[in-house]
Amino acid sequence: MINKLLNKIYASAATLCCVLAISSCTAGLTYEEAPESVYSEVGVSKFNVNARELFTDKIYAVNWDKWVDNYIDTRMIGSSSTFKWTNETGASYTLPDGTIVKDGETIEIEGSETIESDSSAPGGKLHVLNVFASSRVQYQTANKGYLFDGNKFSGDFELVDPVENRSQYVNLPVRKNEIIGEMYLIDYSICTVEPVDGAPKLGMPGDLSKPSRYLVKNIAHRPAGVEQYQCLYEVRVTFLP
Repeated sequence: MINKLLNKIYASAATLCCVLAISSCTAGLTYEEAPESVYSEVGVSKFNVNARELFTDKIYAVNWDKWVDNYIDTRMIGSSSTFKWTNETGASYTLPDGTIVKDGETIEIEGSETIESDSSAPGGKLHVLNVFASSRVQYQTANKGYLFDGNKFSGDFELVDPVENRSQYVNLPVRKNEIIGEMYLIDYSICTVEPVDGAPKLGMPGDLSKPSRYLVKNIAHRPAGVEQYQCLYEVRVTFLP
C-alpha cells in the first residue's frame, strides 16, 4: 500500500514538473502574424462529385473460378472545373448555355463560380459553385481477370462490349442521393470547412441533388482586432442525361 502511494506521489510530481517545464519553454513566446494575403484566403479551386457502388457477388474472378464477395468502385461524374461528358441520349442535347451536343459526341464541360447577394452570408456574398455531372456512370473492375456478370444484375444496367454476358465495364444510373462531394481549397493548411444547414459531409455519400452550403473559415493567426475571414459556398449540381 505504501509503495502504491509513493508511486502515485512520484507520478503526480513528474506530471507537475512536465507542466512547469512546458510553461517555462513557452513563456514569452510571440506568434508572428500572417500577412493579409494568408489570413484572408478562403478560396475554393474546384468541387468534384463522385458516384460509388458496392458490388456483392456480381463479379466473377476468372483465374480464381469464384465470385467476388464485395467490391467498391468510385468514379468522378462531375466537377465545377472541367470534365468529359458523352451524349448517350439517342438524340442531340442542348446544354444550359445553348451548346448543342450531338448524339454520341463527347465534349469537355466546364462549371463556374458566381456570386449572389445574400444577407445571411459573410460580407453579404454567397459564392455559388455550379457543377455539371452525369446521370449515368461506367464502373470498372480491377483488371480483365474480373468480370461483371449480366446474370447478376437487374433493372437499368448495361454491360459494355460483353462477351458471353460478361464484361469489365458496367453502365449504371447514378444514385443522386448518395453522391460524394470533394471540395478543393486553395490552401488546406489555413482553412477549415463546415457543412451548413444539414448539407452532406464532404467525402461521405449524401444527397447533392439539392443546393448544399459549406462555410470556409480561415484559421491563420491574424492581427488583433481583425475579424476572421469566412466565405459561404453553395454547391448546385446539374445532372446531365
